[in-house]
Amino acid sequence: MPAHRKFDLPKRPRQLVGFILLAAIIIVCGVAITRDARAQSEPLRQGQLRAAFSVWEPFVIDDASGPHGIDMAILTELSHRMGKVLVLQPCPWRRCLKMLEEGDIDVLSSFAYTAEREKFAFYIKPAYSRVSPVFYVRQGKNTQISQYNDLKTLAVGSVVDSRYFEPFDSDTSLNKFEASSEMLLLRMLEASRVDVIVGSDANVDFEIRRNNLGDIIRKADFRPDHHNDIHIAVSRNSPLMSQTDQISKIITDLREEGFIARIHARYWPASDDAKYPDQLAPTE
Repeated sequence: MPAHRKFDLPKRPRQLVGFILLAAIIIVCGVAITRDARAQSEPLRQGQLRAAFSVWEPFVIDDASGPHGIDMAILTELSHRMGKVLVLQPCPWRRCLKMLEEGDIDVLSSFAYTAEREKFAFYIKPAYSRVSPVFYVRQGKNTQISQYNDLKTLAVGSVVDSRYFEPFDSDTSLNKFEASSEMLLLRMLEASRVDVIVGSDANVDFEIRRNNLGDIIRKADFRPDHHNDIHIAVSRNSPLMSQTDQISKIITDLREEGFIARIHARYWPASDDAKYPDQLAPTE
């Protein structure tokens, strides 16, 4: 009688089955761990106000004493009144925008309105500041800018991903050169790498004063009839979307109480927002 033969899987298929089982176990465990981590981190996130910042003086100044400025003071007070811990994340401006879009942060300050940004950002009203676009040229150079069309023949410097005014923002006929900050633009203008730069009055004036460039750089005659209101924006992917009314109320209170005026008076005294509400104006 022939002996019974035991049927075995060949060695290689048997190893393959083992690998598949191991991979399945790892995937299941990974999903479970991820869900557990999310469940544990959610209460922590609820107690935080996650904000990103990019240096933009005088709104955000980052020096040896740490980050401070108009935005930092407002965000600190906002987190205090909401009963949350402020968690700050420094980043380049373009990365900050991406973090807000993806919900990696809750809020972003120094935010000017555009329809494109509104798709992923909820604008808190009222605005807490206002800046105006201004053009700057080198002293002593015969660069005359008395109207918008004078820009057509010039090399114009601007900050990447910044919004100034229309038609400038969407004008593809202009010869634009982008830099990551106002300070870099000023150095480009000083070195005659561009003919003119555009910037927000608060930021460029701050840099000109700090770097003693007043004898080298001046404001052009042409002044756009435009201003940009500066808001706090909430990510539409943030849990804080359920608290936008509360945030709006706090910003309104900060303005009416004179808090916003005091902060502007400290960091940007020439600003209209440095003026106290009539009923809170300090007496002599």
